[in-house]
Amino acid sequence: MDKMKALVMKDVGRVEMEYLPIPHVTEPDDVVLKIKAVGICGSDVKIVEGKHHYKPNTVLGHEFCGEIVEVGTHVHHFKIGDRVAVDNNIRCGFCDFCRMGLTSQCVDIKTSALGVMRNGGYAEYCIVPEKQCFLLPDEIDDVMGTQVETLATVVNGMNTLLMLPYDYVMILGFGPIGYLFAQFAKNIAAKVAVTEIDPFRINVAKECGLTVWNPNEVDVVEKITEFTYGRKADIVIEATGNALEQALKCVTPGGKVLPFGMDSSITASIVPNEITRWATKILGLYLGQNTMVPSIRIFQENRLNMKPFYTKVISLDDGIQAFDDLGLNMKTLEKHPKKAMKIVMRP
Repeated sequence: MDKMKALVMKDVGRVEMEYLPIPHVTEPDDVVLKIKAVGICGSDVKIVEGKHHYKPNTVLGHEFCGEIVEVGTHVHHFKIGDRVAVDNNIRCGFCDFCRMGLTSQCVDIKTSALGVMRNGGYAEYCIVPEKQCFLLPDEIDDVMGTQVETLATVVNGMNTLLMLPYDYVMILGFGPIGYLFAQFAKNIAAKVAVTEIDPFRINVAKECGLTVWNPNEVDVVEKITEFTYGRKADIVIEATGNALEQALKCVTPGGKVLPFGMDSSITASIVPNEITRWATKILGLYLGQNTMVPSIRIFQENRLNMKPFYTKVISLDDGIQAFDDLGLNMKTLEKHPKKAMKIVMRP
């Protein structure tokens, strides 16, 4: 049986290169993708740290695109040779959440997400249900094709925030998610500022022409107050998963806070009376919500400055080392300053 390379999540702190059988269609609505490129997501780092759920012995990687090389008997919307982006979060379509339009809360997602609970894109091939595939136009190359689902989650956030051209916007954390939100804010809002602690990513923010503060060096509440002429931010996007308390201190009365970053190890203390007294709107959401097609349109029309976003493209063989560039020592699981924004692998 032919084999393929794959990076497999064995246990917390253990990702190993293995040679697995090349998958073939098992269900009539499956397609097999030859992976063209796959991004390393911050949630992949958290999986390796043990701060995100996963299924042992699963091929990681949920930011990927590929070429269809095999189709099931019931596949009618795609053909062999099509190049597609993938929404890794498989919804059932039948639970109450799905049928009431809140597919991000589908009861099946927690057991079926590609690259988390079933084999994903850190490999040469992957099985994907046809309904999770989205045709990529020629204007979107393979590297950008890995980020369609990532952008789709941010577009869902933008749809929820309803950002306006007179808003003052603050983004806590300038990783890939913060980067994408900042690009939208630059296009829409009156002013935008970001926070970041890693020197590499601070420099990327400056390259993008953004106002950036290091919360380890300055009082960001004072900074956003001064930046907005005493008002504070109309919108605060918390893109780290560990700064909700800070976000609530930076938002203006009547403003919006979007807790977008995820870290299951973090807790926060808040005073409910202050939420009520200052009419703060805390907006919870998860994943994308019918936003893959809008994301493809945004990339196709080159609406965002993505040049500083991609730090490097590497081979799958170098994938484990890339976690070190993203701030995680794979031997000790200790954190250190990041040396990259987004790293993409080619099998």
